[in-house]
Amino acid sequence: MNDELEAIYGHALQLLVTHLIKNAYRKIPAPVLEGALDFESHSWNKQDAAAKRARVRDIAAHTVAPSDIHRHFEAYPHPFSKKSFAKFLATQAQYAEALGT
Repeated sequence: MNDELEAIYGHALQLLVTHLIKNAYRKIPAPVLEGALDFESHSWNKQDAAAKRARVRDIAAHTVAPSDIHRHFEAYPHPFSKKSFAKFLATQAQYAEALGT
């Protein structure tokens, strides 16, 4: 596993959650919020690859189309946020592939 890619994914996930909080997104799905918190507390990297794969699949289920979070970013008027979300999705796909999902 590429530690740098994992760190980039964790940072992107934290930025995603920060955006959702700042924009009063009603209910951040637990897997998304817990994933960001686990990166913040450095407990994510203590999990084995199988657990990480399962968690990334769960987070992806709440962030890729046609999820509510995906619809939020499609409707969001600020281009920077849309680009940031697109980068998150790309990073998530790369990280999932590196994990073998």
